Amino acid sequence: MLPADRRTIVVCIGNELIADDAVGFEICQLLACKDARVEYCSLGGIDILPLLQGESDLIVVDAVQLGAPPGTIHVIPWESLPATATSISAHGLGLRETIEIGNVLFPGTMPERITLVGIEGRCFNRTIEFMSEEVHRAIGPAVKTIEDLVYGRP
Repeated sequence: MLPADRRTIVVCIGNELIADDAVGFEICQLLACKDARVEYCSLGGIDILPLLQGESDLIVVDAVQLGAPPGTIHVIPWESLPATATSISAHGLGLRETIEIGNVLFPGTMPERITLVGIEGRCFNRTIEFMSEEVHRAIGPAVKTIEDLVYGRP
């Protein structure tokens, strides 16, 4: 159980129709965190800002391309996020840029603690039935990782 002063939102990002990019959607369908609000946002970027106001903790779930083997689960705290959008997102603005814009537009209302749970993808140019096997196998472990983050389990 989270302390009463912590409010967590999990935002799962991705295109539910596109191979490995659908991993955020698939994870969103499986998450059952009673102590967190879980939202799906197909585009990410600035579209997630209205969801974040007033939340203390943010966990973003998305497919990434950081050069690791497909299916690798990355848990990256805010201070370690890559600086460029193209490093972690195919949805226009990256997480870092989005939060920085949110801090300017909505000062004092953005989450204090931000974590990216990125699942390394490989196939982003075909339909959902071509999701990489490695990415598909990472869905269950990624769900557990996210639930552990929500509930503060090591």
